[in-house]
Amino acid sequence: MRSASSDRAVRRTTSGTADATAPDREDGRVVESEGADDSATNASAATVAERESNAVVTSISGLGPESGARKRTGMSSESRLSSGTNLDTDEPDNEPEVVDRAIVEQRVLRALSRKALSEKEVRSLIAENGLDGSETEDLVARLIDLRYVDDDTLAEELTRRLSEKKGQSKSAVGRALTARGLASDVVSEALSEIDDGEERRVAFQVAEKRAGQMGSLDAQTMERRLSGFLARRGYPGGLVRDIVSEIVRRRPAGSSGPRFR
Repeated sequence: MRSASSDRAVRRTTSGTADATAPDREDGRVVESEGADDSATNASAATVAERESNAVVTSISGLGPESGARKRTGMSSESRLSSGTNLDTDEPDNEPEVVDRAIVEQRVLRALSRKALSEKEVRSLIAENGLDGSETEDLVARLIDLRYVDDDTLAEELTRRLSEKKGQSKSAVGRALTARGLASDVVSEALSEIDDGEERRVAFQVAEKRAGQMGSLDAQTMERRLSGFLARRGYPGGLVRDIVSEIVRRRPAGSSGPRFR
């Protein structure tokens, strides 16, 4: 049998050994925890780096929101890759542009519903919408057959409106018709309705109306302003002088403005 003193010595030794090993276990737990934290930190850093890398690629390749560019409907980045899209330019490689003729027709008809267009203007509108070749010719021919496009009628209407309602000269009307893309023979035919007598009548009419708004002006100022008014409408100098002189001469002496019978 061991003595009581021996038992106490054994207990002290065992307790000391336990105390000595306890810090080692604690240190082990600390080291293990720190290792886990380092792993989590590294994983988080890798995730951030990956996101930043993806963000840079998105910005460079143009896969982000499109602004002011022609959009490709229903194409994800994966679809673009599989269809041969160049990610640097966001344009397809050798992908033909498909134009829907029905849509182009509707756009042209809407434009014609707003105002009459010449054949040249219609052709330009069709080209702007991407239709060309035989389809353009077919569409233009159809519009002409249905009289949606009629250059002769358009020239007549423009001539009447610009001459009678706007008071423009024959030469000014001719320039306006040409600017609308009307052929020279169509323009000449429309202008044949304006002879010298008709042009003088229109010029005198618009000048007389204008003179009625110059009641407070003296004769010299009125003459100068009326001359400029008619010249801006394209009337020739000789006709302008004759009309202005007649209007000023018919102005009663001492009158503050012209009075016509």
